[in-house]
Amino acid sequence: MTREPEARRLARDLHMIADLTRRVLEPDVHDSSGEGASFTQVVILKWLDAANPRRAQDVAKYLSSSAPAATQLIARLRRKGLVTSRPNPTDGRAEDLYVTPQARTLVRRHEALKMRKLAKLYGALPETKRRLIAQGLEAAIDLLLGEKPVGADMCLHCGAYDSPNCVMRSHGFKCPTETCPSESKA
Repeated sequence: MTREPEARRLARDLHMIADLTRRVLEPDVHDSSGEGASFTQVVILKWLDAANPRRAQDVAKYLSSSAPAATQLIARLRRKGLVTSRPNPTDGRAEDLYVTPQARTLVRRHEALKMRKLAKLYGALPETKRRLIAQGLEAAIDLLLGEKPVGADMCLHCGAYDSPNCVMRSHGFKCPTETCPSESKA
C-alpha cells in the first residue's frame, strides 16, 4: 500500500473522530424547560469558571474569534443568567466576567451526561480494546502536536477539561488557559 492512501485514510479517520466526539459525547444541554446551552457555551462557561475573572477580549482569543462575536456570545450567556460581570477594579473601561451558580449546575449536568455515555460505550469494550484506543488517541495527539501546528499561544481547549495536565506543555507549548490572556502582554 502506498503512503498516500494511508495518509488519506488517517486524515479521514481523524476528521471522523473529531466530528463523532462532538456529535456523540458533547451534546448541547437543556433542562426540562428547554433552557440550556450549546456545546460552545458550555466550553466557555467551564473555561471562565476555571480561572475567574476573564474579559470579553479573553473569550475572543480563546475562541479564535472576533471581539464582536465574543461579545454576542457573552450577551447570550448573560440573557440566560449564566454569566454576570463586574467592573474591573484596575481598568474602569473593562468588565470582568463570572459564571453564575446556574451555569455551574448546567456544566455539571453536561459533564455527567458525557461521562455516562462514555462509560457505557467504553465500559462495554474488552480491556485490550480500551487500552488500544487510549494508546492510539495519545499517539495521534503526539503525532499532530509534533508538527508545532500554530504559535506558542495555540489553545486546543483542553484547559476547559484538564488544565493542570495540559498536554500542550509536554510538546513545548505554553498553555494559554493557565493565565488570563489580557494580562499576559509582555
